[in-house]
Amino acid sequence: MYILNLKTYLAEHSYVYSVFAKHLRKNRVAIDKHDIKTQYCMASVDLKRMFDDYKPVAVVGWMEMSKGHIRYKTDFVLEKYRGKKIYSDLWKLRDYYTFIDKPSKISAYCTEMSLPKYIKEGFEVQSVGKNGITYVIKTL
Repeated sequence: MYILNLKTYLAEHSYVYSVFAKHLRKNRVAIDKHDIKTQYCMASVDLKRMFDDYKPVAVVGWMEMSKGHIRYKTDFVLEKYRGKKIYSDLWKLRDYYTFIDKPSKISAYCTEMSLPKYIKEGFEVQSVGKNGITYVIKTL
């Protein structure tokens, strides 16, 4: 099933936190309540089809670590909406915003769920923590 009424947009941290914090923590995705550096793209679906009743279902984030170094973070799609290309759509939108600054390096900490996408996009594994979180880097 493909979701026809998908809306992607930039979102504020406080909104992302209020909607996704419990889901992110459950899936070992770090999020700080008072983060002021991370920027986000979100995806919502219209549950009633054409009645403008949108529900947030996915989020990706990024932050500037230093000049030329961007960290991708906060990748998450609600389980019910996985496998519908939502993550890929958000990935492209995040790329659009982060490549404006022409980074020379992008890094990320990946769970088992997000790691395959990062590998597919050309990221290289640097290390794997005892908790199973994998640190990856892509040099541009």
